Amino acid sequence: MKIRTNRQQQALETKNKLIDAALRTFSRKGFGESTTKDIAQEAGVTDGLIYHYFKSKEDLLWAILDKYTLLHSMQEELGKMDSEAPLEQQLTDYFRSLFRSLREQQDLIVMCFGEAGRNSEVRKRLEGIIRQGVELLHAHLVPRLRTTSYDLMVAIRNIQTAMVLYFLMTDRFSNDERERNRYIETTVRQFMKAVK
Repeated sequence: MKIRTNRQQQALETKNKLIDAALRTFSRKGFGESTTKDIAQEAGVTDGLIYHYFKSKEDLLWAILDKYTLLHSMQEELGKMDSEAPLEQQLTDYFRSLFRSLREQQDLIVMCFGEAGRNSEVRKRLEGIIRQGVELLHAHLVPRLRTTSYDLMVAIRNIQTAMVLYFLMTDRFSNDERERNRYIETTVRQFMKAVK
């Protein structure tokens, strides 16, 4: 393992600070309306410092998507699943974890879906992330279910889309844990009926 010097560590911290400030700024104002000056002000640095670490505002956007992708937490959660538990329980736990990640990354989710309608590159990256998320869950489920691969892919895409839309439209405003759990359990139960 390579040990970082103090200067390298400080540079990494500054870069992360800029990425986080850009995420908050883009989420609040939108990518198109945000300036590097806005990002610098949010980070508490001079706007020239941004160009020391990033070539452009677009590079900051890609750095945000790389740093905060939900794929890492999804992969981790699938790896922790209790293979002895009933599949319905595994999926319920998985989607509860997804909601925790969505809540933690709320600024990212709002920014991505807002920008996807305005920026074709963001839309392509978001589509890629969604496709990879579907593929991850598909690989976990395909050995356990007796359905065609395509039908399962569509069902997974539908349930993941439903969960994210529920978060965006309802859960992030209400943060009602009881209602969230009820929604997750009901949606998973419907998913299980559809894929059996």
